Amino acid sequence: MNYKRIYLDPSDEELWLDVYVSHDTAENRKPRSAVLIFPGGGYHGGSPREAEPVALAFLARGINAFVLNYRTCPPSYVYPRQLLDASIGILHIRQNAEEYGIDPTRVAVVGFSAGGHLAGALALMHNEAEIVDTLAIEEGANRPDAAVLCYPVVTAYPPTHEGSFKNLLNKPFEELTDAERKKHSLECRVNENSPPMFIWHTATDKAVPARGSLLLAEKYLEYGLPVTLRLYPTGPHGLSLANRLTSGSPAHENPIAARWVDETVEFLEIIFKR
Repeated sequence: MNYKRIYLDPSDEELWLDVYVSHDTAENRKPRSAVLIFPGGGYHGGSPREAEPVALAFLARGINAFVLNYRTCPPSYVYPRQLLDASIGILHIRQNAEEYGIDPTRVAVVGFSAGGHLAGALALMHNEAEIVDTLAIEEGANRPDAAVLCYPVVTAYPPTHEGSFKNLLNKPFEELTDAERKKHSLECRVNENSPPMFIWHTATDKAVPARGSLLLAEKYLEYGLPVTLRLYPTGPHGLSLANRLTSGSPAHENPIAARWVDETVEFLEIIFKR
C-alpha cells in the first residue's frame, strides 16, 4: 500500500486528503475503481473510526480509497464550505487519476452519518451555482459516479438529527425556513440524473432515524433510478465497519450489518459495468 496526505488548500491546513492506493499503482495495467470517504461527526468534527479503517477495508477488496478531512464547526465553516470541500476532493482525485491508478469514471463517495449527508449532497447538489461558479468548473465535473450512504442524516424535517443541520447552517434547527429545509433535505433533491445509490441503516438507530433513508430510497424508486437499501434489524448509530476493528463498544460488533462492505463492493461492480 502507498499512503500519503495531500493538503488541498495552501491557506488552510484543516482541509486534507489521505490517499490509500495499491502498492502496484505505478505499474497497474488496469485502473481501479475508487471511493472518497467522508467520516461522520455531526458537521462538528470527524470520526477516526469511520476514516482509515474503512479505507483499508475497501483497499483490501481492490478499490483504491481516499479519506477527506472536510472543514467543519460553525461559525468558521458553514454551508457551502463542506460541499465545496467535497467537490475539491473529488476533483483532485479525477485530475490525478493516472498517478493514483484509478478510472476517473468509476469514483464513488462513501459517507457516514453527517458525512452521509455530505456524500448525498455531493451526489444530488453538485451542480449548485454557488459550487460550480466558486470553483469555476464545468457542470458535472464534481459529480460522483455512485454514492454509498451509511446510516446517513437525510432529511431536514423532524424527526432527524437536528444538530447536524444546526452546525451545517449555524442556525437553530427550529428557526430553519421551509426553503432551507427543502434545499438540504436529500429526498427533495433527487432528479432523473441522480447517480446510483447504496443506502444502509439499522432499524434501531436512535441518533439518526432510519426514516430518512426510507424517504430517500422511495424517491429513487419514483424516478426509476438504481438504488439499493439495506435496513439491518438491530444496531446502534455509528457502527462503521460493524466489527471488532472499529468497535467502540460490544454493541458495535454486528455480523449482519458488517455485510455492508461486501454488499457495497458488489453494488459498485454492477453499477460500474453498466
